[in-house]
Amino acid sequence: MIVKVKFIEMIWDNYQGASGKPIVRSVFADLPNDIRLDEIEYRVLEILTIKGIKRTYNPMEKSYPYDGIMSIEILPIINVGV
Repeated sequence: MIVKVKFIEMIWDNYQGASGKPIVRSVFADLPNDIRLDEIEYRVLEILTIKGIKRTYNPMEKSYPYDGIMSIEILPIINVGV
């Protein structure tokens, strides 16, 4: 199954002393079709962490936090058959 994840990411900004700013981004993630609904959030957080996406500048933040996720949409699969 493919999900669309909308989340907040903190990016560095070299304007006025490298202050940084939060931006809203979206990514697509391919998850196993047999995944349980209660596991989707955990797997999304794991994917964002592996990709090195950060929510804050806190160096103690080892994994992407749950409160940075804005939405997770399960996208429909359209089978075009003859």
